[in-house]
Amino acid sequence: MRRFANIRANIHANIHANISANIRANIHANIHANISANIRTNIRANIRANIRANIRANIHANIRANIHANIHANISANICANIRANIRANIRANIRANIRANIHANIHAVLQFEFQTVLKSSALVFDASRRFFIRFSDSSNLKRHQSVHTGEKRYGCAHCGKRFAQSGSLKVHMTVHTDCKQFRCAYCGKTFISGSHLWRHVTVHGGEKRFTPTFQ
Repeated sequence: MRRFANIRANIHANIHANISANIRANIHANIHANISANIRTNIRANIRANIRANIRANIHANIRANIHANIHANISANICANIRANIRANIRANIRANIRANIHANIHAVLQFEFQTVLKSSALVFDASRRFFIRFSDSSNLKRHQSVHTGEKRYGCAHCGKRFAQSGSLKVHMTVHTDCKQFRCAYCGKTFISGSHLWRHVTVHGGEKRFTPTFQ
């Protein structure tokens, strides 16, 4: 009886041991299968999400870049030809104005006056530094020239009080009061108070610029 009892006990223990082993194996296999399935599902979902996000980001970036490039291209293409011409004209005018201003400033910066009692040759003398001097034969010529810069008018008309910087200008003005017209047109006989007036008149005739001085 004891022997059969032991056999039954062993069989029962083996059955339970096998069942427990199979259950554990199945549970373990199911756990791994579920985990693998979940991992694969999550990986696929993440990959798809990342791909979609990257595609959207690239599409938006390309769209923005293309829109920006097209805007600049259209702006450049649509600028009016007149605006471009005006811009060029303004640039040229500013350049010319700056050049003139610089030249004028440089001339006054390097212009120096010297007085010499005897002047034999040219009025302009250049030195090694490329600066030039205006020389005058006497002090009266120097003062006459300086009046151009100072604005001094030393010569006054005795009839009307009008003043002039040079005596020659006063002489021309005096003809207004004396009615002295000593320059006569060779074509029509009309007389003028100065040679420059006669020269301008002669262009009306279209001929050679000649004048006949007369003394009345």
